[in-house]
Amino acid sequence: MKFSKLILPLAAALALAACGNLSKVSKEGSTDNPVWPNPEKTTLRHNGSQHGSWPNWDNVRMIEAGMNKDQIYELIGRPHFQEGLYGVREWDYLFNYRENGEHKTCQYKILFDKDMNAQSFYWLPEGCAPQPQAPVREVIIREVETSPKAIRQ
Repeated sequence: MKFSKLILPLAAALALAACGNLSKVSKEGSTDNPVWPNPEKTTLRHNGSQHGSWPNWDNVRMIEAGMNKDQIYELIGRPHFQEGLYGVREWDYLFNYRENGEHKTCQYKILFDKDMNAQSFYWLPEGCAPQPQAPVREVIIREVETSPKAIRQ
């Protein structure tokens, strides 16, 4: 009898801990209050001491609503924090970058809907999201046909 009194609360605590919804993610993949993990608790360390990663910003810009976890994993890798074991519907990242010669970090959160498709994206601080790249101008160079008669020396 004592054994079952100990096992049931322990099993309930483990079941709650296994759910990856720190931010109380809705079925639609949104939240009113995103919960941010402590950057010191990241499971990914760059060069053994620096927390987070240096992302390929072109890949980050490609992430959009409706992508599944495998597609996001291919673009930016695994999440940098442990959010649970089962039913994880939020992934958190810690990104490093340089701006005007200064090292900065951003936190990035992706929330998934009940079907595990990405739906909501958050940045901390808010202005951290990568800016869209300026459109590339296409320069057209035409060859001008010249006849030998037109060239005078």
